[in-house]
Amino acid sequence: MVKLVATLGKTVGGTVETFEKLTNADYISTFPPHKVDLDEVVVITTGETKETFYVLKAVFMCCVNFTKVKEITLPFDDISSPKDFITVREKLREVLKVGDYLDFTGGRKAISAAAALTAREIGAHLVTSIIDEEEYDRIKKRYYEIKDKALGVYDKGQCLGYLCDLYTSKARTIVFF
Repeated sequence: MVKLVATLGKTVGGTVETFEKLTNADYISTFPPHKVDLDEVVVITTGETKETFYVLKAVFMCCVNFTKVKEITLPFDDISSPKDFITVREKLREVLKVGDYLDFTGGRKAISAAAALTAREIGAHLVTSIIDEEEYDRIKKRYYEIKDKALGVYDKGQCLGYLCDLYTSKARTIVFF
């Protein structure tokens, strides 16, 4: 079982793009791209990103027909001490395995740094998706316009077409290792 573990910011930009690019072998790397069969997505959240996680789950379900999305919630919003840094690393060690993919695109820099260090120690691949600023601003604006409606989507029958406005095919994904 290969999983994508992703840090998450205050909007959904990045995670779905990484998933799509990996599963379609549409990424840049030093090795030839291949389709990655992802069995699960695990999202690292904080109190600040809890709502974003539920919107992200709806986007996965409605736009890419993927429902195996779960979260690991950190007990803080950002790293403010060495103890917090260790906590992030311990939480990641619980889920990351050799051959998994860590997407460090979203969230706080210190959390992403701790996650990336842990991933490399474990033998997971590092990946990020880059969305140009104009496209990201469009997604961010749209996110705040529809967030409250998206939070009410719990099953496929409630899917709203405009949820798919929250991700872009224009992202560039890079697998580093």
